[in-house]
Amino acid sequence: MKRKAIIISGIAAITLAALAATSWYRRGDSKFAASGTLEARNISIGSKIGGRVAKVLVNEGDRVEAGQVLLVFDSPEVEARLVRARGDLEQARANYEKMLHGSRPEEIAQARAAAGDGKEPGYRVHEIEQARADLERARSDAANAGRKWQRYRELFEEGVVSREQRDDAETQYRMATASAETAAHAVAAAEGRLREAAAIEQKTVTGNRAEDIAMARAQVESAEGALREAEANWAEREVRSPARAVVEVMDIRPGDLLPANAPIARLLEADQLYVMVYVPQSQIGRIRVGQQADLTVDAFPNQPFRARVEQIRQQAEFLPRNVETKAEREHQVVGVKLRVENSENKLRAGIHADVRFTEAK
Repeated sequence: MKRKAIIISGIAAITLAALAATSWYRRGDSKFAASGTLEARNISIGSKIGGRVAKVLVNEGDRVEAGQVLLVFDSPEVEARLVRARGDLEQARANYEKMLHGSRPEEIAQARAAAGDGKEPGYRVHEIEQARADLERARSDAANAGRKWQRYRELFEEGVVSREQRDDAETQYRMATASAETAAHAVAAAEGRLREAAAIEQKTVTGNRAEDIAMARAQVESAEGALREAEANWAEREVRSPARAVVEVMDIRPGDLLPANAPIARLLEADQLYVMVYVPQSQIGRIRVGQQADLTVDAFPNQPFRARVEQIRQQAEFLPRNVETKAEREHQVVGVKLRVENSENKLRAGIHADVRFTEAK
């Protein structure tokens, strides 16, 4: 008896499916219908930098245009980084231009005045000559002081001069010796400055190496990248709407501190409504992408809205999963997505809609 009841129930289910398919489509009709729910794309927006909220310029329910500012962050640190990045770029560009153009005539003349030009010695050469003369004088003074100290030491031993006179002579000798050492160091320093001036003169006249120019150019590119990053962060201080939409959720107030990349608001792209309907697999051949359809809703029963098939899904859905008979395959459906025209802004997401397809030709 149970087996007989199961068979009867199966036959009844198949019969109901066939009747449902027949009620969905009659071959003699020029149009066929389906039902679905209007949907709109939600847009979750935020900022890459975050920070403290300075201004909130919209409220929930407001309609906003593409590019309209919704919220502004307080951003003194971001502004400071932008100013610094601009300054670094200007400095890098100036250095690169200097590398390309080489030294100015005034700089070359200044370098040659220090090191000489091969015809006349520079002032660094005269410094060495003066330092060497000072060294000779200091050594002579040290030698005289040494002889005086030796003589006073002998006279002290003979009792001719006092201890104080001998000590004064020794002190003068030591001071003269120190002055001679200082003069020797001065000569070495002057010679070093001359070598430095000669190197600077050669670099100034011959110009910069290719490696230095390449490094300066790389510094410019690095500064440009830093500036673009700073400008991008500066733009992120203003949160803008990416499209025409309605503010669905905006629970933010001035003074709120928000982390980077946190959702700030949710927008509903009301002008981009669509409806998803499911067509029995046996009738999907009657639908094509771009096909027109009429859509009606309970709020405006006598006003049809235009819709167009935007997508036909590639994979069918069915229940039960294991389809074996032709009658059971009537449960298998294919999703069809239609874009709905809503130029008058009468339709709302979430409401039920009936769709009548125009027969494809």
